[in-house]
Amino acid sequence: MAVDGNDNVWVANFGGQAVSQFCGVRVVACRPGTTTGAPISPDGTGYGFDGLTRNTAVAIDQAGNVWVTNNWKQIPIQTNPGGYEMVAFVGAAAPVIP
Repeated sequence: MAVDGNDNVWVANFGGQAVSQFCGVRVVACRPGTTTGAPISPDGTGYGFDGLTRNTAVAIDQAGNVWVTNNWKQIPIQTNPGGYEMVAFVGAAAPVIP
């Protein structure tokens, strides 16, 4: 999980091939009528594509890029030592200011 500059929460979905964004404690930074904990990522399903597999971590940098780690490769388990990829959603989050 990670928190962006608007205090929204981002969660890596291990089995769902997506990263989900939820409204944080500052509801003024969310869509009107949204409450804390409500999904605000697309269609409530998250940001995803086939390149995301078994996501284990998410981080947000100072530019608002969301970085996701993959922990699995879609090849036979006999030759699969684990994941090795980073996926970036460029500018998807509010920048984190230290």
